[in-house]
Amino acid sequence: MAVLNSTSPGQLGKYVLPTLEMLEDAMRRGTPVSRGTRPSMILKKTPANVSALQEWGNIGSTATRQKDALAIPLEVTSTKQKVITIGSIDKPNVNINFGDMAEAIVGAAICARFIYKNRNITTAQVFGVLYGLPSAGKKPGKKGMETTKDFKSANENKKVMDDVNFYLSLSEVNMTTVQNRTNKRLFVPYAASAVRYANSTTVRKWSKLLYENNKYDKIEVVSDGLGGQKTTKVDVFVKVDGKPIDIKVSLKAGDVKQFGQVSGIEFEKQEKLWETSFSMASDIKSLESKYDGLVTQNKAAEAVSLVYNKVAEEFNKKMRTNNAEDLKRNFAESIKYFATLNEDNVTLLQIGNDAAKLYTFEQIYDSIQNMTLNATVSTGKSGLPTIFINNDQGEALIQYRVKQEFKSNGSPYIRNYVEKQKGLSKVIGENL
Repeated sequence: MAVLNSTSPGQLGKYVLPTLEMLEDAMRRGTPVSRGTRPSMILKKTPANVSALQEWGNIGSTATRQKDALAIPLEVTSTKQKVITIGSIDKPNVNINFGDMAEAIVGAAICARFIYKNRNITTAQVFGVLYGLPSAGKKPGKKGMETTKDFKSANENKKVMDDVNFYLSLSEVNMTTVQNRTNKRLFVPYAASAVRYANSTTVRKWSKLLYENNKYDKIEVVSDGLGGQKTTKVDVFVKVDGKPIDIKVSLKAGDVKQFGQVSGIEFEKQEKLWETSFSMASDIKSLESKYDGLVTQNKAAEAVSLVYNKVAEEFNKKMRTNNAEDLKRNFAESIKYFATLNEDNVTLLQIGNDAAKLYTFEQIYDSIQNMTLNATVSTGKSGLPTIFINNDQGEALIQYRVKQEFKSNGSPYIRNYVEKQKGLSKVIGENL
């Protein structure tokens, strides 16, 4: 069994809650915890261990604190070894998703803002909405659960009361986890981040308008973690009197960089990726036969590297010609596509650890049109390539990264990830 120390950078968040529950149960029962090839250990029932587990819950989901979280010591009963680290413990089986559960937190925060229209909200009000929802029931016709509730909200004229409806749907395990109040401490950092967004300009603009118009409105806040996952990037949205407004949130929990992907080992997938990104399907077409031959020989890494290096070469050539402006426009449009599927007024909200960053995609080209961009390729130990699109200062805006997996029959499968980098954050990101 793999231990927590083997977790890839930035991916620890999904193990935090299951590990916490596992270790709290083991400490309470006095049962040993497994540690890969190392001897199992029994945790002591001490205040130090209680504090250690609390710290794990607080920092484990923050990618920049991953090393610190894995190094947290736990006291054990062994006479030969006094402490072990959380990182040495086996990974638990994971079937919950913090990203999906964060949709519930953000939805509750937006709902709270519309309930208390004319003032900023707090985490207490977020949890008030979340835990004010009825126990979820099965969602008709779909796997998963749903719950909904109407809240009353006064206008400036106190005689006029709006209805604010919050609708939430999640998978059963995620819904059960988020509605269990004993898990509240794990969601406090997300709630603090969600409050920053709910008190920000766009939401505040609408809550003020609906407070001051002194007429009845039906406000609907929808966090539908089960619907439209293949047709929209929007996780939380708002309607007023049945009409969508410009509060459309695509949510990322923690330090997740990915906002798009093209998956599949077929050459047509490479054509789709690079046509979407740079209008370069024709530029790589001549590689199809050699690519397919390498794939047939189970040399997927070489095949993909062949294409990635060609794309970087063509990108840098075009940046030195009259086609540079078209190339930058294609690039900008592709970022919006991967992030929003070209749906207007969608913002990407990244939350976690009492921080929130908002990305908007409507004016990307205007932000990069005066830059001289360049592409570089890096190859990892696995032989798989990554393309970086860099700005004038050498800062990466976007990276295209390859991950290789294997199907049950042993044949390779490729995922091409599109991931934002620090340079893009400076161009279109706003700290809330």
